[in-house]
Amino acid sequence: MNKIQQNGAITGDTHKRFVKVATLLSLIDPVRGEPTVHSLDMHPHENARKMESLQKKFLDSFALICSTSAKSGETASAVCMEQGHPTGTVLRLARNLGVPQQLLLLLNEVLDELSAASSTRLLTRNDTVLSTQQKEHRLLLKIVNLTRLRIESILQRLCTPRNQQCSKKVIDNLREDNVVSEDPEKAGFATWMQRLPVLMSLEPNAESDVLVPHIQWASRAKWVYSEHLEALFCPGEEELPDWIFQIYKLGRYFAAAKAMIKLAIKQPFLFSSIHIEVINAPDQERFTLRNDLTALKTVLQKLTDVDHEKLMSQLGQIWLTEDPELQFRQACRLTLTVHAEMQILSFYDHHPELTPRLAFMGTSKKTCFLCHRFMSRHPLQMSTSASHQKLYPSWMPAPCFKSDVRKRHKTLLWELSRYLEATTARDLETRLGIRRRKNLDSTAGPSLTTSGSIASDWWNSELANPDNILDLNPSV
Repeated sequence: MNKIQQNGAITGDTHKRFVKVATLLSLIDPVRGEPTVHSLDMHPHENARKMESLQKKFLDSFALICSTSAKSGETASAVCMEQGHPTGTVLRLARNLGVPQQLLLLLNEVLDELSAASSTRLLTRNDTVLSTQQKEHRLLLKIVNLTRLRIESILQRLCTPRNQQCSKKVIDNLREDNVVSEDPEKAGFATWMQRLPVLMSLEPNAESDVLVPHIQWASRAKWVYSEHLEALFCPGEEELPDWIFQIYKLGRYFAAAKAMIKLAIKQPFLFSSIHIEVINAPDQERFTLRNDLTALKTVLQKLTDVDHEKLMSQLGQIWLTEDPELQFRQACRLTLTVHAEMQILSFYDHHPELTPRLAFMGTSKKTCFLCHRFMSRHPLQMSTSASHQKLYPSWMPAPCFKSDVRKRHKTLLWELSRYLEATTARDLETRLGIRRRKNLDSTAGPSLTTSGSIASDWWNSELANPDNILDLNPSV
């Protein structure tokens, strides 16, 4: 039996059953497949000029800058764009644990900057028209100030003695390679790499105007030199070192600035009275099996017809424990969270008249496995750019306050539970002890080729010439 609490949360047997099977499947293998491919993963020139594509990249970029904490999961964000309101364009924003008032004030400053950039004549103090690159620079400064904690955490992971030693060795090898000087593309990459030690020696709390050129420089790692980096650091089937992904993460803030400025210039009508309306995040919920000492065995009996004692023993060996029941109970001690994507779906279920024409959510990180599956079954058919396909047992369905919405969500939860049970039963029989490679949570950021405006194709400009690289002296 299911219950509806005063706060709208769905509880009861169906929900408890869902959490238990989700936890078991996560313990077997939390990665449920390859990352899906949506707009951010498409070829940079695909749909590059379509209005809808520009809006999607704007939403992904705006969601990115809304995630401000060092631990991105705490402030994971999702945003939709509602057009046609009498009061102007609405950005409907949700974060996993809510949007504080101070953040809202800073985000409004970003929107003010974009509104100004959308006008045909944005002037400096000397009454000269700002170029697109100047608009991007101004916006990037605000973004760095806004996401300071997140950027500092990236720099802390990047600027370690081990990473510095690794990069130094590669740079020394590049200097000794005589072929470099004969190949302009390799020469550009070698020059780009020579700036790496400067970035890795930065203080995480460096001033924003110091960080901006480094973030611009970092953006070229993914969208200009990724093939060179892969050839150097993973010539076979090896994985790229983590510090390269940290550089990718830095660079996407510049990509975000470019994507947002481009939409402001191409579709200025969207930025007339544009404003944010926040969805209040539901409270987190505690979940525990309490004194259910045979919870794992009960789940296995419902899922399979094999020897359950033997299966329990196999799970104990894989989990490196002599008491798999205890391991399972401990794994089920969870703090459940309604993800930002689920908050948005629930909001439009309760307010269907506000459903946006563009059925798309921008997200600060790739959508999780359960959000992706729930959204694919939901009648609104909202999409996101990508899913990392990892399963989080702490996932929770959104609260429901209307009977028709509650009925719909209970049905979706039941269908999702049945799917998880079938998947778990199959994995218990065929994939026990086999795990997929871990996927990254975050996106690589919007493509600079797609995000960049015609007037600001960054790496095709003089900045891409190895002789004209930004001066990345720490005193910039």
